[in-house]
Amino acid sequence: MASDALRLDKAVSHSFDVPRSHATALIKQGRVLVNGEIRTKAADKILLTDTLEIDGYESVAQDAFAKRYFMLNKPSGFVCADSDNNFPIVLNLFGEEPHRDELHCVGRLDADTTGLLLVTDDGQFNHKITSPKYNVTKTYHVACERDLSERDVKAFAKGLRHPEEKQRYKSAVLEILDPKEALVTVTEGRFHEVKRLFECINNTVTELSRIRIGRLELDKELEEGEYRELTPTELELVFADNQD
Repeated sequence: MASDALRLDKAVSHSFDVPRSHATALIKQGRVLVNGEIRTKAADKILLTDTLEIDGYESVAQDAFAKRYFMLNKPSGFVCADSDNNFPIVLNLFGEEPHRDELHCVGRLDADTTGLLLVTDDGQFNHKITSPKYNVTKTYHVACERDLSERDVKAFAKGLRHPEEKQRYKSAVLEILDPKEALVTVTEGRFHEVKRLFECINNTVTELSRIRIGRLELDKELEEGEYRELTPTELELVFADNQD
């Protein structure tokens, strides 16, 4: 936050996961203590380091405003949107998290694409991963209809142009695992990028799963639809390849 001071009603709302109006009512009722002292004005300013207490339950204000970073193993059939009329949204999987409406997917995976998806309420973190200028790599496991060749590897490296796109795609890394199976690493994150790259070589993606962002790999212990918080070390891995 730009400042270490904030309104009491906002701090209560975040710290105890209640609507702002409910927080105001609790304050006026004299049920909110700040560092052990009753405060009855919702507009009072407090510090992030202050301790809040309601009916014996305590919370340090700054804990409620700490940025959150989650790793999700995205299942098929979910979309990365705030709302959708046709598919369930990824954020439905975070129903137990407080202030779920403040969480956003980092980039987008298609409904039928599975694997590593980051979810956060940190806008700067989100932008640094999704903006092409930061060159954060994303690696996918791909299954396709037709056999792949070294010619395709060279084409990906050179940079391809899709007939429906004016701008060429940046160089991508294609690593063939089996005739119809490969790893693909991209940096742009453009709309349907991996699928369209394969269309450029007259091939079709049949299965697509993201396995890595930067050097951060999907936790193999996570079942589809499960998520967990990232550790500080894992956060660093996202940008490890971009350090000077």
